Amino acid sequence: MPPHSSHLLQPLDVGCFGPLTKAYGREIEQLIICSITHVSKTEFFPAFYAAFNATMTESNIKGGFKGAGLVPFDPESVVSKLDVQLRTPTPAREEASQAQPWTSKTPKTVLEAESQSEYLERRIRRYHNSSPESVIEAMKSDTKALKATMHEVVLLRAEV
Repeated sequence: MPPHSSHLLQPLDVGCFGPLTKAYGREIEQLIICSITHVSKTEFFPAFYAAFNATMTESNIKGGFKGAGLVPFDPESVVSKLDVQLRTPTPAREEASQAQPWTSKTPKTVLEAESQSEYLERRIRRYHNSSPESVIEAMKSDTKALKATMHEVVLLRAEV
């Protein structure tokens, strides 16, 4: 979905919920004028009910669907409102940093272990072009154990 286009594709957001928000705000303003500064359930429900009844009308609902080009079906009315500009995508940061090949080595610190785990996770996701959750979860589990062990080693060395 193009950026800033959800209002074109979600008819009830524009036709009903936007006006409901404004109407509820007006109801609360009236309470503030009457020196009610804290809205409890007692004040909320009547204010919301009045705003809801004022905005959730058949004409607002139909207008929202018409504006989204759904009823009657008119996709051109939505497409014509989009400001689509074609551009060449910039290469991802990781792809640019692949000039230096990665070499596997046993991490010596918690930071190195986390970094290696994140790198492997990205490589697995990109290679399989899917979500190999079982492999990633196993890797995360190993990383967690490795980090705990490294922390324990640091504490034991401090005692010596």
